[in-house]
Amino acid sequence: MEELISAFHKNDITLKKESIEKLSEYLSLLIKWNKVHSLTSVHQRDVPYVFGVEPLLFAKELSKFVYPKRCMDIGTGFGNPGVAMSLLFERSEFFLVDSSSKKTALLRSALDMAFFKNVEVITSRVEKMGEGLNETFDLVVSRGVGTVEKIASYAARFVKSNGFVATIKAKVDKEEIPQTIESLDLKSMVSINVAYPTKNVRRCVLIYEKVERT
Repeated sequence: MEELISAFHKNDITLKKESIEKLSEYLSLLIKWNKVHSLTSVHQRDVPYVFGVEPLLFAKELSKFVYPKRCMDIGTGFGNPGVAMSLLFERSEFFLVDSSSKKTALLRSALDMAFFKNVEVITSRVEKMGEGLNETFDLVVSRGVGTVEKIASYAARFVKSNGFVATIKAKVDKEEIPQTIESLDLKSMVSINVAYPTKNVRRCVLIYEKVERT
């Protein structure tokens, strides 16, 4: 847990002690199980930053626009970025969606063991999810799952009017970022700096707002 606290200090992140303990337990399980199940290609030393720091910096940027009652994480894998985000948005309901039954089964176990209460895991391809979830989320997020257009086209039907769709990506060509995708208009595009132990990296945060077309 000391490593996680140090990482938060470097990146100006503040969380309750209880939340840090939950995240630390979740990350410990990820590192342990990854050796057997190949849950992520991220190097062990970078796990606290990729699965902890980056999602929380993402959430801090999103908090300028929305505090969601319900948030969906598309293509969550082993819970990135939704798990860490759920600790900042602690009054929100989070729904983490992934098509890999192996990852989602292990993720459910990890969340139970780390005592996450506001997170539900769904095993499904996002395009096959029922219409009952349409327009029921204030925020839909994803971390680098395909192109911006692909993410937005998947997410648009789930987000409410005046809700937000957001993604965090390693690299984008700003000149090629669409201003409008279906019912979504680009609201913000910012770079965030992430301080790793031996390097600084930049991530691009794209935030779209769903608007009613006349």
